[in-house]
Amino acid sequence: MATTSAERMRWKRARDRGMVWGEGDESKLSDTALIEQLAIACQKAREGQGNAVALGLFREIAARIGLSGKLL
Repeated sequence: MATTSAERMRWKRARDRGMVWGEGDESKLSDTALIEQLAIACQKAREGQGNAVALGLFREIAARIGLSGKLL
């Protein structure tokens, strides 16, 4: 059964959410998915939740660009 592009994107986003909010393994995310999940985490942080997740995602970005995660 063929799937549409929109269905594939929904599946990928659900998988990405599971990696970040469930397993906590953001190292497996693509750069785009990492940024999308960071935007979600920042929104949740503004609402008073998700601060630790946002910090973990910022540390992953720092590691990918060669900065020490300890700077955050």
